[in-house]
Amino acid sequence: MKHRFFSFSISFVLVVMAFVTTFTQLAQEKQPAVTPVHKQTSGQSASPKRPLYQIDATYHPERDEVAAKMKVTIPHKGRDAWREVFFHLYPNVFREWKYGKEGKPTKPGYIQVSQVKVNGRAVKEKLVRDEIMRVPLVQPLAHGKTAQITMDFTLRLPHGGTRLNTFKHTAFLAQWYPMLAVKNQSGWQIEPYTTVGDPFYSEMSNFQVSFHLPEGYRLISTGKNLDSGSFVTIKQDRVRDFVAVLTKDYQKQSAKAGGIAVNLWYLPGMEKAVAPLLHAATQSMNFFGKIYGKYPYDEVDVVLGETGFGIAGMEYPGLITSIPTMQTEAGIQPAVSVVAHELAHQWWYGVVGNNQAKEPWLDEGLTTFSEFLFMKEKMKSDEHEFLRRATKKADEIHQVAGITCVDTLYSYPDIFYGLMVYIRPAAMLFELMDELGRDKVLEILRAYYDQYQFKTATTLDFIRVANKVAEKDLTPFFREWLYFDKG
Repeated sequence: MKHRFFSFSISFVLVVMAFVTTFTQLAQEKQPAVTPVHKQTSGQSASPKRPLYQIDATYHPERDEVAAKMKVTIPHKGRDAWREVFFHLYPNVFREWKYGKEGKPTKPGYIQVSQVKVNGRAVKEKLVRDEIMRVPLVQPLAHGKTAQITMDFTLRLPHGGTRLNTFKHTAFLAQWYPMLAVKNQSGWQIEPYTTVGDPFYSEMSNFQVSFHLPEGYRLISTGKNLDSGSFVTIKQDRVRDFVAVLTKDYQKQSAKAGGIAVNLWYLPGMEKAVAPLLHAATQSMNFFGKIYGKYPYDEVDVVLGETGFGIAGMEYPGLITSIPTMQTEAGIQPAVSVVAHELAHQWWYGVVGNNQAKEPWLDEGLTTFSEFLFMKEKMKSDEHEFLRRATKKADEIHQVAGITCVDTLYSYPDIFYGLMVYIRPAAMLFELMDELGRDKVLEILRAYYDQYQFKTATTLDFIRVANKVAEKDLTPFFREWLYFDKG
């Protein structure tokens, strides 16, 4: 995600400089980290078994509503028997907004769940928080066994929501269904919602999603698009989430990046940005596929539009959003860097996952490095001086308040999140290029992608891969850059 309140330019560093003197007070108010990074264990092991979501949804635009039935088949891969499972109900944060005026919807939204059953037997779900639901299991779920949980839900779409939104004849469905929480060695990962960064940690799953659409609507989604009919079923395996855009307004132009279909969706009035952004999208997909490894899906969608707070730009599996244009030193230009950034997330977050609430740098830092490398090598835009100044400013902030690049989302005041999570880690990888060479750093990233694709990795996993590929101990280098530990 590229936060709409900062762009990767010198102007951001100047804004940060203006806020440094106030940072001590902000740091005292920050929430404690949930789990220190140095205590985290290695990434999850591979397994052919994944949760299966089967959703049958009907869209009612006249009342901003999606009515749906869902069945989730849950495999248990851990050791201890489960007696309960948890779901994220993210739409409920829009019922009574608590997260600042900028993202407050003009009309509230929510999700209402009913008729919950486990293996065909009715159970009583309970809200642990507005956005967290506990479902008791009928009997303990043992290792190697599966449970089927069915439920009905009604989604009321907010107006002007953050990511989840409806605008004219288009509904943006992001984190729109009850999402199974991740259970790992630390327990159920049910971190609270926040507007700083992306608190949406989920595991690889399979999806079969059907939509009943009103006349004239079409579906853009995580899966392969189908342009026919008012009833559409999409199947997509091995993705962390399923996003959908239901629209009467968007038009499409397409191109190919190797064998991958690249679709750019735009609204009337955006025509001037279409050709350069479609070209940038195909270039990005080819570039990242060549240096990191093959994109494993058939297509990717780029949806343009600034139709709600935080909608553009944002990454989802198989689909990104972007603003059509942005302010640059050369004036208003097509938002090439935003498209490149969000598409790089298809590799870092989409295929190689991480806990975005606890270690946000791991996808955002690698993605920002990827964006800057693309802009340098393909668009001849070199931000070396900017990265040098940003690194110096990050050092000053750390000295004042102790914030590092490996803190949790809840540790960062909004104004410093981008500098610590996006920019300094990107500068770190360029510095590593200066020490090891471009080819060796890209070899590290390719090896990391190969080893952890379709899995969840940690900071320690990344460092372990880097040490092995480099055939030297890079731990002091990473500890200095990420933890500000100079030994």
